[in-house]
Amino acid sequence: MQPGDEITVTPTELVAGGAALAKVDGFPIFITNTYPGDVAVVRLLEVKKGFAHADLVRLIEPSAFRRAIPCPVTNECGGCDWTAQRLDKQLEAKQRILTESLRRVGKIDPATLPPITVHPSPLNYRLRSRLHRDGGKVGFYATRTNDVVQLPAECEVVGVETARTLSSGATGSSAAELQIWEVDGKLITEGEMTIDGFHVTTDVFFQVNRHLLGTMRRLVSEIAARSKNKQAAVDLYSGVGFFSVPLASAFERVTAIEGSNAAHACAARNVPENVTLVHAPVEWWVERMPRVDFVFLDPPRSGAKRNVIDAIASRAGSMVCFLACDPVTFARDASRLIASGWRLASLDLLDLFPNTHHVETLASFERAQ
Repeated sequence: MQPGDEITVTPTELVAGGAALAKVDGFPIFITNTYPGDVAVVRLLEVKKGFAHADLVRLIEPSAFRRAIPCPVTNECGGCDWTAQRLDKQLEAKQRILTESLRRVGKIDPATLPPITVHPSPLNYRLRSRLHRDGGKVGFYATRTNDVVQLPAECEVVGVETARTLSSGATGSSAAELQIWEVDGKLITEGEMTIDGFHVTTDVFFQVNRHLLGTMRRLVSEIAARSKNKQAAVDLYSGVGFFSVPLASAFERVTAIEGSNAAHACAARNVPENVTLVHAPVEWWVERMPRVDFVFLDPPRSGAKRNVIDAIASRAGSMVCFLACDPVTFARDASRLIASGWRLASLDLLDLFPNTHHVETLASFERAQ
């Protein structure tokens, strides 16, 4: 097999990163724009010693798991990559990706995992959309290029009003990045706003999915309620205090650690009096972390640094609650916690990004007996 060759394949599963996996004589090929059950002609883009990447040329027979595509730019827009897959099959694939990541990367036997509880989301979920303008077009970049694909009114990813307003294009000829927040049907590009009771500014991180905000706080509250002792908790990567607030209802005192100036300032307006805000990098502060009953962490996609996991493993009392936005880095970090004497007690899969391959996991860990 050589780059440029066209071959016929039938993918069997979707994998971390969003591609479909097909094998030819045992040789793995990762393919975009295809799904399990498709019979497709694909063109090889890159051939390595142990795998290849390919792209769809044409469908011979579409999978029974495809749906009628609601978006006219699905095959070119990079804003989402699983739109043509049925929503129930997206969720099944995400469960399999999480389990397989824990098995392959974390070396965790799937038979030992707790049941995975799935929390679906309605569509048009994005509170914040990072779009691009080029000439009269405004939308997401095309797949693998910086060409702007005009946002259609049918887009299921951005907010309803965002799609309606921007589907006709934008004024201005110069290229630019646009960050659009949609809150209560209003489009905001700069300044302050209130989202679900939280003071937020446009330069901070906030959970993107408008539909699952309450679900996320409820789940964290339920996990916190299982803590044997409820004197002290720590919230790492605490942002604007989104999870500090429910933790403050469960524990006598909470210490929230955040490195961003803007997020720290917002948190000061959001958290109750029993939350102490610390403006510092998490990786620096954990070296000084005291023993506490409960640790919550919501690290970036790259996961937690090794010293953060080590500090949590040694200084958390009875429970750790981990929100992860990448199943592969979560599997790595979970493996390190387990090796340090913890056990995986619960797994919740939050579908914060329908129509994409992204998997959000909320897990709890308890000290192994």
